[in-house]
Formats: sequence, C-alpha cells, structure tokens
Amino acid sequence: MIVDKVDFKGKDDLFELEIEGEKFNISYDTFNKLNIRSLCEISFEDYKKIVNEDDYLKAKKKALDIISYSEKTKSEIIFRLKKNNFSNESIEKVISFLNKYDFLNDDNYAKNYIHDKINFSKQSKRKTKYDLLKKGIDNSTIDKYLDEISYEKEYDNCLYNAKKKAKSDFSLKNKQKVYRYLYYKGFDYDIINEVLSEIFI
Repeated sequence: MIVDKVDFKGKDDLFELEIEGEKFNISYDTFNKLNIRSLCEISFEDYKKIVNEDDYLKAKKKALDIISYSEKTKSEIIFRLKKNNFSNESIEKVISFLNKYDFLNDDNYAKNYIHDKINFSKQSKRKTKYDLLKKGIDNSTIDKYLDEISYEKEYDNCLYNAKKKAKSDFSLKNKQKVYRYLYYKGFDYDIINEVLSEIFI
C-alpha cells in the first residue's frame, strides 16, 4: 500500500494521510513511529494501526462534541459511539480517556440530576430513579442521593403537581383524574392520598 499524500493539520496537531483514495488521521507520535512519508509504502500491519488510530481519534472527537453540549453518563456515551459504528476497542479507549480527565463522572451526574429534577422540575423520587436507571446509573449511586430527599419535599412536590393538574376544579370526577396523574408521575399512594385529602375537601 502506498501513502499518496501527507498533510499536517496544525490546528488539531494531527497528520492526515491519503491512502488509496481514503483519508486517515493519526497522531504525531504514530506518524514518527511508523516513519511515514509521502509516496512511501506501508505494510498491512501498519495500515491496520493507522485505521485503528483514525477510528479512535474520530470516536474521541465525537465524544467530546457530545459532552460539550450537556453532561452525559458513561452508558449514554457508549450508546452514542456504538450508534456511530466505532469499534469496541476505540470506545473503551475513549471512555478511559474521558475518565482520566474527569469528563465522565456518573456519581456527580446523578447528584446534579436529582437536585435539578427534585427542586426545579418538582419530579417524584420514583420517576427520577427510573430516568437515571435508563441512563445507565447504578442503583446504589441513585439511592445514595435520593435517600437525602425528605418526605416533606416529596409531599411538597406532589402537592405542587396536584394543584397544577386540578386547575381549581375540585369535583370528584377531577379528583380521580388528578389521582391517576400523580400515580403516573411516580408518587406513592400514601402521599397522593394525603395530598388529595388536603386540596379536595
């Protein structure tokens, strides 16, 4: 195989190689280790190294682009990278890189997510846990922070949602609708009954 063209991309500190019509990016270190020059011939083994590094560098860029918009969990990053057909080896290296520089921290993610959903979105603990489990956060991490949420806070959130749904209609028919709504939102039976006893007199 012949390296048809070599370009140095100063902005990214990478070398772009064109090999038989395909373009690949590799690091400065790999470029020197393989002793690549324009119009030089490379072995199939070196070609595989170039392909693998190009895949990793593209996967890393994709991951950094994803987390630049919003914080993500480890599972979410893995899912997105697999969806983009990056190799398992590249994904493992990307996750290791992100962990090394603390770009991924499921513990902090869970803590911040729970704080925001409970305090600002007035969400129930059960719904919050369900959402975090879907994002790949483990039970123990979720429970560690959900256990800090008081019964009073859960009650207040349920009351807020009940009043919002009731819209000043305190008829028996609407009470049943509000009950179903609160249950769907993940609030416990006991809290729902207490809340409804307070507003539906």
